[in-house]
Amino acid sequence: MNISKTILAAVAMAIAASAAAQTLKMEPQVVGVTTYEASTAVNLVVVKPEVRLTGVDPSILSVNTNGVERTVLSVYPSDSRGAFNPEGEYLALGLDKAKGRGLGLSKAGSVWKEDYTVKVELKKGKVLKVGKQKYTAIECESAKALTDFVSEADYFNKGTFTGRSTGKPGDETLTYAAYEPWSLKGDGVKNPLIIWLHGGGEGGIDVSITLLGNEVVSLIRPEIQSHFTTEGGAKGAYVLSIQCPTMWMGTSKGFGHGDYPSLYSDVLKSCIDSYADQHPDVDRNRIYLGGCSNGGYMTMNMLIRHPRYFAAAYPTCEAYADAFISDTEIAALAEENIWIVQSYDDTTVDPKTHCIPTFQRLIKAGAKNVWMSMFESVEGIDNPGQKFFGHFSWCYLFNDAVTMSQEQSEGDVKPSNNGGGSVAPQGHANIFEWMNAQVLTAPEVSQPTWPGRR
Repeated sequence: MNISKTILAAVAMAIAASAAAQTLKMEPQVVGVTTYEASTAVNLVVVKPEVRLTGVDPSILSVNTNGVERTVLSVYPSDSRGAFNPEGEYLALGLDKAKGRGLGLSKAGSVWKEDYTVKVELKKGKVLKVGKQKYTAIECESAKALTDFVSEADYFNKGTFTGRSTGKPGDETLTYAAYEPWSLKGDGVKNPLIIWLHGGGEGGIDVSITLLGNEVVSLIRPEIQSHFTTEGGAKGAYVLSIQCPTMWMGTSKGFGHGDYPSLYSDVLKSCIDSYADQHPDVDRNRIYLGGCSNGGYMTMNMLIRHPRYFAAAYPTCEAYADAFISDTEIAALAEENIWIVQSYDDTTVDPKTHCIPTFQRLIKAGAKNVWMSMFESVEGIDNPGQKFFGHFSWCYLFNDAVTMSQEQSEGDVKPSNNGGGSVAPQGHANIFEWMNAQVLTAPEVSQPTWPGRR
């Protein structure tokens, strides 16, 4: 009899324990993506638990993103997109910053890689209490977490523009993203426009690749926006990032370095004209053009084709070979306002055959407002002490660390990681303050736009 009672008691305890300790199911919703210098990472995971949760201790949770264990820093109730909502039925998990390039998102063929796993669990030995209920496990996993994500790219309006190809019959379609803060749209004054052209790895038809791949979204952050002023004196600027379907260096003859015009020369100019036409508050005397690598090539290409249209240009690790810039073109470029950025150890685009001889020729031609920041190497600003690939000089630009220029000389350059040189152009503190000060006195008359914008 005693044995029977013992068995019955054990069974009862097991049943009670089973009822009291269960697995909590959560449905993955979206992930949040942040772009940093030279890397992009998931930093937020939004889930929908089967019961409403409040006051969850972050330390009891374990999150794995794409095979990397992450520390959960915060947990809060939210809406389905991760915005704080005290009455929200969703739960947002804020993660520590992923370290190093490649720990976050990866790209394949100019699209976000679809296979990206996210798994949320309870740490071993931890218990999640909800009222009288105890959960000893969490079931929550997604193999394709990047099919939907939130990021700073969501602050941009997206669209496409179609216009004629250059060098061959037919049309080309560009994708664009425009940052148009309401504080500027409704201010009744003219506003500056910053244009960015992507590098060779960010082409395609998904403009979030362009915005997040090289931290272009930093252009809308307060640190950089604060350097720009509107006609009325307010802070800020519009930002227009334009994406071609392949590479800006594509020509009717194949891949080019300036020997043939880009396929996208005409459609890009028409796209810019069309945007300015449809946004009358854009100050046509203050349109600033820049881009990295392929985009730096296209920046130089546009300066050559459309003199005195852009108030200033900021080509970064630009890939327009100096050998293909004629003396006549140098003479015209010497009248432009240009600030070049590159790292001396760049092995993708050799500065000794690209920007350095071009800069020296421009100075010889009498350029007064042409500058060049030449860094020794690319080292982390956000991650001090971390060294990056020499081609990533845009890291300095987007971290607001381009502050000095080389001397305006035909002599040898003296690379410096202290802002890029030893001269403060026109006395300005950085490249963006200098850019903001550049204004056209005789802008080019806008050309008719090509039909097909949609």
